[in-house]
Amino acid sequence: MKFAQLVEIIFLYSFETDVGWFDFPELALWTAGLSQTRVLALDPALPELEQEERLRAFLLKGKRHPVVLVGLDPLWRGRATINLLLEKFRLNPGLLALVDLYEALQYPHAKYVLIKAQELIYLAATRVAQAHPTEFQDFPMNSRVLVWGDSWAACQAALELAQQDHEVILAAPGSALPETPPPDLMPLLNQVQAQALIQPLWEASIMDLAGGAGNFTVQIKTGAGLREERVGAVILAPEFRLTANFAGYGLSPQPRLLSQTQLESLLLSEPETDHPPLGVAAFLLGLAGDTCPQSLRRALGAASRLLSRNRQVHLFLGQAQVAAPGLEEALENALAAGLFLYKLQETPEIVPEKDGIKLGFRDPILLRPLEIRADVVVVEENYYGAPENQFLSLLTQIGPAPSRFLQGENVHHLAGVTNRRGIFVVGPGHGVLELPESLTEAKATALEVSKLLDRGHRRGPKAEATVDRGRCVLCLTCYRLCPHGAITWDNRALIRDLDCQGCGLCASECPNNAIHFSSYSDEQMFAELENLDPRLHPRIIAFMCRNSAWIAYQAALKLEQGVLPLGFTAFKLPCAGKIDLDFILKAFTMGAAGVLVLACHPENCRSHRGNLHAHWRTEQAQALLVEAGLHPGRVLFQTLAANSPSDLLKEIDQWCTQLREIEEAVTKKVPA
Repeated sequence: MKFAQLVEIIFLYSFETDVGWFDFPELALWTAGLSQTRVLALDPALPELEQEERLRAFLLKGKRHPVVLVGLDPLWRGRATINLLLEKFRLNPGLLALVDLYEALQYPHAKYVLIKAQELIYLAATRVAQAHPTEFQDFPMNSRVLVWGDSWAACQAALELAQQDHEVILAAPGSALPETPPPDLMPLLNQVQAQALIQPLWEASIMDLAGGAGNFTVQIKTGAGLREERVGAVILAPEFRLTANFAGYGLSPQPRLLSQTQLESLLLSEPETDHPPLGVAAFLLGLAGDTCPQSLRRALGAASRLLSRNRQVHLFLGQAQVAAPGLEEALENALAAGLFLYKLQETPEIVPEKDGIKLGFRDPILLRPLEIRADVVVVEENYYGAPENQFLSLLTQIGPAPSRFLQGENVHHLAGVTNRRGIFVVGPGHGVLELPESLTEAKATALEVSKLLDRGHRRGPKAEATVDRGRCVLCLTCYRLCPHGAITWDNRALIRDLDCQGCGLCASECPNNAIHFSSYSDEQMFAELENLDPRLHPRIIAFMCRNSAWIAYQAALKLEQGVLPLGFTAFKLPCAGKIDLDFILKAFTMGAAGVLVLACHPENCRSHRGNLHAHWRTEQAQALLVEAGLHPGRVLFQTLAANSPSDLLKEIDQWCTQLREIEEAVTKKVPA
């Protein structure tokens, strides 16, 4: 057993590692017997200065060699040691591998615990010995920011950035900021107008966007003509639009059928005296599809004003969301003030009459038909993204969301973050948010932007992904697939280092194998697969996305009921989309009984389509197995959330049962 280069292995050894039948010294001695290794036992509880002295005496001077840190939960218990290695001794993160021995401790026999621990260490050393560490460099960053949008979230983001000394271009398609905002927003408006670092551009349109994080070039059309601006980041916060949902209820506008906006305008203009047309009001909400908390809050606000004027108010409610601060309390207060609430499954029969509107329905409590005559019926409104969002989605390469919004509800892209580094979507740009939440998100996003631009420079990986210009034929497969907008081209494909987020989709899909990742090479994966311990079986290989399944796997190791098959080995992928067909086939040639590919749930992949590509490659592998006369069920694709360790264990257990059934069926077919 010989590694590609010398590997320095540090055992985090303390009284906590003396658990059960685990023989820590024996494992360390076995490791020391490996060729091309040096071993140190280090107590992670030692003071930092003493740890530094011991590491300084152990680590070879001159060229930094790969380091493997072995222990129980080394990421947590060895955090001081890790900080010393990375900061004090300047070890490249790509040359550091962690081995968590909890994975070995789950087995009930000391023999298998030791064998599993040996395999974990050997695979980690194999991987890190073949690593090509990424170098880092400082990238120049333009500190100017474009904030696009006509929302209060756009104003809040622009103000926060200006207060952090960023020059801000605040552009919007409208004519100007509102002259008479709600009283609680007047201070925000005054501060934005008085801020010298905010340059407003009204009646504007974004025509083009090029470049990447820290160095975008934006073409903006205004009444004065076309202008080109250079900015380091872009925040998109266009206000949503409202449309009365008359069609959803099979209605058409008429004087006694009002939208929520029309009613709110009427209440603002109406003197607080009796007004017969509003004597009895009926609200329709959530009966033509799901409604959002903001719609319910608006309806309850209008209903409370009517109730305070001694009007009669009926609320017909279908599917409604009340999971918003203070919303349930507002509903209870309205009921206490006299609101009639009907929770229905079907829309009432609505019949306009000469002196009002008749609503017929079946009462869910009395279980009999009822009729109500109302002076007005108020219909909920649909929320849509701004009209320009469809063009902005294409221009920025940010995935469109339902109802014309940007970005959607991807859990990896919350609080303003998008799949494009340097481009942020805030508040009403990506969904229906209530104003306090939208303003809070704008403040948080401004901090993220300031952190990204970092006063004009940012340190990042250099050439983590490289293009072999001799192999690249400029087919632009990588350009079309890259979810992060990191690829451009001259006469060959080019990868912008700061924009690349290392998902590996481009490398896996390149038809000419012209793209390589220094931090995650095919050679590393093949070397690990070739060095699996044959004593551990049945051999099951799991390729896991680092953003979901790998997190669940690490949590599953700590669960008491979590006992994985002895031959189970997990490999962390930067994204499930990085899975190569060659990886799956190589696993089978090395004796795997089955291969499991675990990705993020649909619509929740950090790289947008990585889970889809992983699924397609799994299907390709299954087809090849069928051609080779093997059962396609030996390859399984599943999606998993990061917070579902129990689901992971259940899925593995069920699949292992299926694999045993496959093996038994094959055995029966083989003649004695």
